[in-house]
Amino acid sequence: MSTAVRWTGLLTVVFAIIVVAVMASRPNGTFSVPLAGLLLVILSIAYAMSPLRYDVGDGQLVVRRQVGRVSAELRGATIESDPAAFRGLVRTFGNGGFFAVHGMYWSRRLGAVRVYARNRDHGVVLTLASGRKWLLSPDDPDAFIAAVRAWTR
Repeated sequence: MSTAVRWTGLLTVVFAIIVVAVMASRPNGTFSVPLAGLLLVILSIAYAMSPLRYDVGDGQLVVRRQVGRVSAELRGATIESDPAAFRGLVRTFGNGGFFAVHGMYWSRRLGAVRVYARNRDHGVVLTLASGRKWLLSPDDPDAFIAAVRAWTR
């Protein structure tokens, strides 16, 4: 997990605790209980959807999440390292840094892209045979790219 993702997660938790504490200290603090529940649900969903690791095999890329997984067919796909892939991303729906960066994003350079990343330091762009793009961040981009290329033929 990158430093930016760690700090975003930590600051989000601290901010949520402060908001709930301030709301609870008000004379009519009954609003703090639903607010705390809502924040807990949002944080739980963000954690559950965050990517944990990537598995490559049998012609599939599987993104393992904390809860569940997402997979893509690798035959006919292309993959390339792109260190600047995270620059200029605009989130259209997803999580921008709490536990991970994941969801649907858009950039002028890449267009629409699905992001499954825990570290913004080394981006890898996978373009599926259907034309959809995934932005990933494996710990060892070169080894990951070699593993994926073995299945794209």
